[in-house]
Amino acid sequence: MDLEAHKERRVNEIAALKVAILASARDMAKKEGWTKVSIRKIAKEVQYTPPVIYEHFKNKEAILINLEEHGFRQLRYRLEEIAEKHAAPLPRLLAISEAYWEWAFDNRELYEVMFNLDGVRCSQPNTQALRESGQCVIETLKQIHLFSSGLEELFFNWWALMHGHVSLILSGQVPGMSHELKGYMKSAVTRFGV
Repeated sequence: MDLEAHKERRVNEIAALKVAILASARDMAKKEGWTKVSIRKIAKEVQYTPPVIYEHFKNKEAILINLEEHGFRQLRYRLEEIAEKHAAPLPRLLAISEAYWEWAFDNRELYEVMFNLDGVRCSQPNTQALRESGQCVIETLKQIHLFSSGLEELFFNWWALMHGHVSLILSGQVPGMSHELKGYMKSAVTRFGV
């Protein structure tokens, strides 16, 4: 057997196992919540022993951090994709906001990891990832307000508005109000254009 081919196959096997570990953790969280996810359960799901999982991830927190980073990247790509479709800044901000909303609910388990919800605590708050994933929001706010002073405050106000509404629904604090809160969110976002 060719040594290079063997090395390449081994690298591919390791990459596939890491993907399977992350997917297993995510699937478990969807079904049972993050507090029920454990290395032992992941190992059973991917049909390896816990020590094999530990060869690739130091602990559960390392898995969560990896998923957190993945979540922020996915969210950034989604928001940028939507931003590119709208020339006018206020309609763009509304479209970005709706995309954020939809992404958060479509990817609930990642959102919970990204923002330490559902009893999960994976890392220190990642303000840099927050800014990077919302860069298209910052650029849009610049176009709406034309001045850079106060931009940081506007950005975090937008983020707090979005995250606050989503978190209220995810936490079960406002049962049955998802539709109304989405309308409130859209109404509030239009005020950024004032």
